[in-house]
Amino acid sequence: MDVERVTRLAAEAYDRGFDPAGTARQFNAIRISGDRTEGLRGLSVPALVIHGEDDPLVTPEGGTATADAIPGAKLLTFPGMGHDLPRPLWPVIAEAIAELTERG
Repeated sequence: MDVERVTRLAAEAYDRGFDPAGTARQFNAIRISGDRTEGLRGLSVPALVIHGEDDPLVTPEGGTATADAIPGAKLLTFPGMGHDLPRPLWPVIAEAIAELTERG
């Protein structure tokens, strides 16, 4: 992982978006939105769930549950990845997205 780049991007994102009220709104939206499993089961589109195995916000089980709920979805996980898309993984992720669009 490029720690210097990630640190810089995190600092820029923080400076650009720090809003305690916004954080509270996001948390409340997540909390009250409810379980989406039944809605996901009704999808009939190609789907790719990309998930970091070290995601501190959404556990890997959450990614698995999402992929399991969408008929025919593919789950792509990455060890060491958190709640971000590290640059070294971009080629693999782009290829997976290209394969998804070919299925569509």
